[in-house]
Amino acid sequence: MVHYIIVCRSLTYAQRTAKALERVGITAIVMRPPADIVGESCAYGVKVREKNLSAALKTLKEEGLSHGKVYLLRPGGSEEVRG
Repeated sequence: MVHYIIVCRSLTYAQRTAKALERVGITAIVMRPPADIVGESCAYGVKVREKNLSAALKTLKEEGLSHGKVYLLRPGGSEEVRG
C-alpha cells in the first residue's frame, strides 16, 4: 500500500493536522519522518494513504493549516512529490 507523509513543523502542528483530517474521515497517523526527509530537525509528519492525499491537502487548505513538503514513502527511501 502506498503512503504519503505531509511534513509539519512541530508535533503540535502534526496533531492539529491529523485531527482536521480525522474530522472529515481521513485516517491520519502522526509520526516522526525518516531521517532522510528531515535530518535532525524537530519536524513531525502525518501519514495518509495514497487515495486520500488530494482530499487531505484540500482539507488542510480549507482549514487554513499550513504544512511543509509532501513525500512518497517507500521501503527503500522517500521521494518529494509536492512542496
